[in-house]
Amino acid sequence: MSVYTFTCIVMVCMYLAYFWGRKLSRGDIAAEVANETLNKLERGGFIKYKMNKKTGEKEFVRFK
Repeated sequence: MSVYTFTCIVMVCMYLAYFWGRKLSRGDIAAEVANETLNKLERGGFIKYKMNKKTGEKEFVRFK
């Protein structure tokens, strides 16, 4: 195997791994970080949630 063949194989593998990682992490990481941040703020008492019984989603409650 020549140096050029090996370089081409490695570059194709790196290209595929890069785009595979971008596809997997596009929405998952951002959603996980946002969810974890909101949970930490709630535990710290900075924000408050109320569960909506119809939809099952959390809604923000304003402090007065």
